[in-house]
Amino acid sequence: MRELDGWQDTEETLGVVVVRVMITTSPGIGHIFPLLPTAWALRAAGHEVLFATPANADRVANAGLPVVDPAPGFDFRTLFMGFLADHPDMQRGGLELVSKLFAAVSAPSVDEVVRLATDWRPDLMIRGPLEGAGGVAASVLGVPSVVHGIGPGQVVGLSNGVANALAQAYERYGAEITTDAPFVDVSPPSLRAPGATGIPMRYVPFNGGGVLDTWLTTPRTRPRVTVTLGTVVPGTAGIGLLERMSGAAAHVDAEFVFALGGADATGLGELPANVRVVGWVPLSALLAVSDAAIHHGGAGTTMTALAAGVPQLVLPQGADQFMNADAVARVGSGEVVRAEDLDVSRLTDLLDDTVKRTAAAKLVDELAGQPSPAEVVPQLIG
Repeated sequence: MRELDGWQDTEETLGVVVVRVMITTSPGIGHIFPLLPTAWALRAAGHEVLFATPANADRVANAGLPVVDPAPGFDFRTLFMGFLADHPDMQRGGLELVSKLFAAVSAPSVDEVVRLATDWRPDLMIRGPLEGAGGVAASVLGVPSVVHGIGPGQVVGLSNGVANALAQAYERYGAEITTDAPFVDVSPPSLRAPGATGIPMRYVPFNGGGVLDTWLTTPRTRPRVTVTLGTVVPGTAGIGLLERMSGAAAHVDAEFVFALGGADATGLGELPANVRVVGWVPLSALLAVSDAAIHHGGAGTTMTALAAGVPQLVLPQGADQFMNADAVARVGSGEVVRAEDLDVSRLTDLLDDTVKRTAAAKLVDELAGQPSPAEVVPQLIG
């Protein structure tokens, strides 16, 4: 090995080829977490991995991987809220508006990601489907890139839409937009887009670590419903979405766990005895001991619920959440609802719905039948 500009060049060690992989993701943890099992599969195979992600770089560091924040101090929440204000039709804006939003989110990272890639010299770029800076860097360096899916039914067109919306950044570097990057598809087969030709890979839930309380590791005495709005929605739409449901829960024979990640729940008023409010809990661990899920439709949350095999009610609020919610509804393992729909009848039906439960179990089997991240690594670096 030799030193090069402060970075260690490890193209080959003891006759084994070591590939450098740079991974770029959007700032939301629901966009970061789905790529971490793949990153660790690459590391376990002996390859080097470097992440670049803004705003939540500490989440990658806590998972034991090196990471760079390419836009330190940038206020992505203000950008996000401003975009929603300028595009009131964002709620059902579809692919075009989602692409424009995440191009705007990616733009502050472009220059630093290009600089970092130029200095670190990756052999391969992997990027989330809504992250655009990595595509610019791959084009500038002329290295292969892979788009890594994070949600159900996604297609590489989502990533291409972000790239097209970043056309000025490509022009600034004299780089060409590429639209033929291989796509890693973590969807179960029945949720894949028609004609999808991506590399199939099993979705392995990762939601961070945590010390589990006793109630999570002892048998439950009645049904449990996990309720979460992720990490973005509480700061944009608030948790008032749950107000009607929290009142209705009192009349349902089940435990409701409001996993709010530290959001202030006082606005919901006095909660019934069967509603438990918790801070950060690894979602995969919580859903593994739950019977149903009610959530906002974030990519990571949706896929973790699919992997857990629980029926879902989805309350999408914006961005790609509507796409994820529609995908779940399309295969019958859940349905799209509004906050005002969450009455006693709807909650009771969720727990009693054997059709949704059967559809959810089928998706678990489909996911289990896909190759693991470790099995896909040779395809990525080949």
